[in-house]
Amino acid sequence: MLDKRGAEISFNVIIIAILVILVLVIVGYFFTTGAARLFGQLGGIAPDDKDVAVTSCTSKCQLAQQFSTENQKAKSSYCLTTWKLDVNNDGKIDVDTNNELIKYHCWESPISETCPGVQELCLP
Repeated sequence: MLDKRGAEISFNVIIIAILVILVLVIVGYFFTTGAARLFGQLGGIAPDDKDVAVTSCTSKCQLAQQFSTENQKAKSSYCLTTWKLDVNNDGKIDVDTNNELIKYHCWESPISETCPGVQELCLP
């Protein structure tokens, strides 16, 4: 009667339980910290990254320069894409004096990515 093995927990169950708890902690951490920034960017709340804007504008310029007509160049993503940046590093998207969001074009400061043959066709 002293040999009761059914009441013991195996080491496999203990290891699996520890792994499950660890995964739950990591998922919880993601949703309390990292998800706020991710969802902020998806919802258009967080500012765009300036380095990403510069790299993207360079690619858009190279693509636009390959277009054959001025109309295609004027309607290219280089001309039409705008960026919402945080130039003053306050953690918020920059706004003008009327509290309107400032939308920067590729050729404007602080991005300043010039595109010869295309930039002059873009409407401000």
